[in-house]
Amino acid sequence: MVLNLPANMPDPNPPLTVLLIRHAESVAPGILSFDEYTRPLTEKGIRDAKRISDSYASIHIDAAYSSPYLRARQTVEPIAQARGLTIETLDDLRERMLSAAELPHWQAHLKRSWQDFDYAVPGGESSRDAQARVLRVLDSIASRHLGGTVILASHGNLIALALNAFMPSVDYAFWKSIPMPAVFTLTRAGTGWRVSK
Repeated sequence: MVLNLPANMPDPNPPLTVLLIRHAESVAPGILSFDEYTRPLTEKGIRDAKRISDSYASIHIDAAYSSPYLRARQTVEPIAQARGLTIETLDDLRERMLSAAELPHWQAHLKRSWQDFDYAVPGGESSRDAQARVLRVLDSIASRHLGGTVILASHGNLIALALNAFMPSVDYAFWKSIPMPAVFTLTRAGTGWRVSK
């Protein structure tokens, strides 16, 4: 039997949409006394965060989640404040830890980790482990929200790993090409995720 809803009646089972947002430009590492948790957005980053908020002004947002890093939170603050939403911090949205210590030639290690998902620097996180972590976040969000739209603020490498789970063509070169900020749309209908174009 096909159920035809009246044109003005909302779909009782709308899909869940997740706006996966890479943070805007932040103060560079090693500047002043900031660490990974406290590096703020630059003035340009603050302007870009406002621009993202303005571009999504007509979209209803049900909830906002962020990495514990300040730069991610600041990127979605304008969206949340415009709607009176509290941003919930999810530790598992933090950036992928490539190494626990300063790592010379870190991009070479990162590139290798995209070629071999099980490769990890001692004390660091493999691509496979980081991807599993972000997928657990998405599953948790899906269990909290049966439909509607939520925003997740995170970081370039982790977001690329999330996208790779649904689009295997996402690779190291794709990660390098992601601007700051950037917004990717994931949609969940039923039990699966898909990346919306």
